[in-house]
Amino acid sequence: MQQSEVIDFLMRPESYGLSAKAKVQRFDTHISVVFLAGEYAYKLKRAIELPFVDFRDLSDREKYCRLELVVNKAGAPDLYIDAVPVVSTPEGLSLDGAGEVVDWLVKMHCFDQCMLFDGLAEERGLTPKDMDRLTDHVVDCYQVAEVHTDYGGREGMERAFAGHYKAFENCPPHVLEGGKLDQLRIRVTHEIEKIGDFLNDRQQAGYVRQCHGDLHLRNICFYKGMITLFDAIEFEPDYANIDVFYDFSFLLMDLCHRGEWALANTALNRYLGRTGDVAALHTLGLFLASRASIRTHVNAVASQNQEVEKDRLRWEADAQKYLDEALAYMQPKPVMILAIGGYSGSGKSTLAKKLAPEMGRQPGAFIARTDMIRKRIMGVKPEEKLNEDGYRDPVTKRTYNTLYDEIRQAINAGTCVIVDGVFAKEEERITLEKIASELDVPFFGLWLEVEPQLLKDRVALRSHDPSDADEAVVEMQLTYDVGNITWARLEADHDLKLLSEKVIELIKNKAVFSCSSPK
Repeated sequence: MQQSEVIDFLMRPESYGLSAKAKVQRFDTHISVVFLAGEYAYKLKRAIELPFVDFRDLSDREKYCRLELVVNKAGAPDLYIDAVPVVSTPEGLSLDGAGEVVDWLVKMHCFDQCMLFDGLAEERGLTPKDMDRLTDHVVDCYQVAEVHTDYGGREGMERAFAGHYKAFENCPPHVLEGGKLDQLRIRVTHEIEKIGDFLNDRQQAGYVRQCHGDLHLRNICFYKGMITLFDAIEFEPDYANIDVFYDFSFLLMDLCHRGEWALANTALNRYLGRTGDVAALHTLGLFLASRASIRTHVNAVASQNQEVEKDRLRWEADAQKYLDEALAYMQPKPVMILAIGGYSGSGKSTLAKKLAPEMGRQPGAFIARTDMIRKRIMGVKPEEKLNEDGYRDPVTKRTYNTLYDEIRQAINAGTCVIVDGVFAKEEERITLEKIASELDVPFFGLWLEVEPQLLKDRVALRSHDPSDADEAVVEMQLTYDVGNITWARLEADHDLKLLSEKVIELIKNKAVFSCSSPK
């Protein structure tokens, strides 16, 4: 039986026991066809062979349907239901009955398609808080995921790009420029040579784990009010047993491609703040380039399956854009340290989040924030309030030593740094300037000044914030002897947009505000 007959059967509402007037929606990917019928979704694996998958045999389609259930029930137990057969009977095809099995489906609960994160991104319906929640969920998944030291590392990335190069050979020759593909090979070879040993170190340190493998926005949704990851890769261990930051990079790349640089920067900084894995920034360019390369060849091939010329041209243009982005991710950009100090409520974190997406390479600057580090040291979630033990001198000393170390790591990885802290002590400010001098990078310090009552009003209104500062803390800070402040002093009680524009004007000669326009 041809699989086209199964697809025709699955497009009929009567096949699911629905009224003939009911509507069955169909969604196609390069390896699957998904049918939405009533309360359920049914996923059919295409009977095809590609460089990375072979679903031609019925037994393999059954095997991978069942494996998909196992892999995805771990992260989405309420969404996935069962593997069900399509059977042939004397009366015709039937779902999950007696007869000869002719194909297999993964059965899932339906969810509102408006709750898919890719659609929400297109409608500007995703918020920084959503990114925090999503990143927290992903990090929690990584922390309990199985470690695989026999995958990943330098060889894993070499195999990944070997697969990309082979896939490029199957792309229509007129879509992708040969010269750009050659440039990609050269830059990738250079990057792997530069960080190969570091990739191996991460492999042996346990960073390679069983991950989602395909963590882009279309595989994330709100289901029953909860952030849910679905459609994790089951068919190729080399794609799923990967460095956790490589897995996370797919999300970052997808957001950047859509122009959602602020959300991408929010996700990146939440990840780094939660994990402390700032050294992973050394891999960022290579990992993002690999993820963009995947979408390059997938879209290039898919473009030729579009029946309308306008759609074909749009898919081709998108493939070309992904290739340009893959090259840009590995292009070094100027770096600097921008320190923002001031009392609690002065707007340091708000200004940092405004500036970070525009600084340096995508997805922007690393925000080294003392509040995030302190919470991580104490083993609590960022928004969980600490007791007085979290603010004793030994914890504070460890917080600042960690801060200085993370600044060095980010700068050495080629990432701009915004340092966010009170920095009421003169020696703390001097230390930051010394670190910039030691690393031979530009430094600019800002001290934000706000009227005392406005400081108190702002901290009183805070929610979903790692800072524990309240009005009493502000009162205490106002009594500090801050010493000689040599940083640029800016009034921060006015419009944030005007303030950020003034900061950019002050340091525009540093040539770092360019991330949203990759070349």
